[in-house]
Amino acid sequence: MTDPVKQYGLSAIPADQSKLSPATKTPKPVSAQDLKPPTTPFCSRINDYARIELSDDTYRHSLRVYSYGVAIAQECFPEWGLKKGGTLDETWFACAMLHDIGTTAKNIASTRLSYEFFAGYLALELLQNGQEDAVATKDQAESVAEAIIRHQDVQPIGNITLLTGLIHLGTLLDNIGAGSHLIHPETVANVVTEYPRKGWSGCFRNTVSTEKKLKPYAMVSRIDGFEEKIKENGRGGV
Repeated sequence: MTDPVKQYGLSAIPADQSKLSPATKTPKPVSAQDLKPPTTPFCSRINDYARIELSDDTYRHSLRVYSYGVAIAQECFPEWGLKKGGTLDETWFACAMLHDIGTTAKNIASTRLSYEFFAGYLALELLQNGQEDAVATKDQAESVAEAIIRHQDVQPIGNITLLTGLIHLGTLLDNIGAGSHLIHPETVANVVTEYPRKGWSGCFRNTVSTEKKLKPYAMVSRIDGFEEKIKENGRGGV
């Protein structure tokens, strides 16, 4: 019988990334072709939804996050078991593509919830409804929702799920350049060529500012100096 904890990325890992032990200090370059998203009916449905609902900038960001997570997991943490086309790969794709669904202009202003919380609840419902061959199990949907809700809970205290760790690694790399030692620079260049950053840093900085104006108590307010870190990462027009 398959263990849903391992299958869906629910294993507990340290929230403090410095406590992780990469399998290598010299990750190899990975091509964009080797990081292509899965195309199962489940993933195709999620991809179609994200492409319609997200802005172009956020959609490309989500694809970069997915790609970075795959490269980092396969190069540095092979014990996590993220294999292309596997169930964890599908689960990770759903998480990456839906993690910012709460930041759309429609969604961010429609709720008093921090946008990560709203996105998690939205994902939980979305993933369990649809065509029979394109729905998540309860365990899979809850793993994605947990990771989305905690994707900006980046304090190095306690434990998080493996899937949450992946979303931390992918989003922090794309947003502020953190964790760059876990991925080869050529891999980053390949991913950015495939899914251009264009004005992502400015777009996301504006989203963070909007969220904090609408909800001064929001989860994102806990990240000290976040807008400035995003701005620094975006120097040079990216």
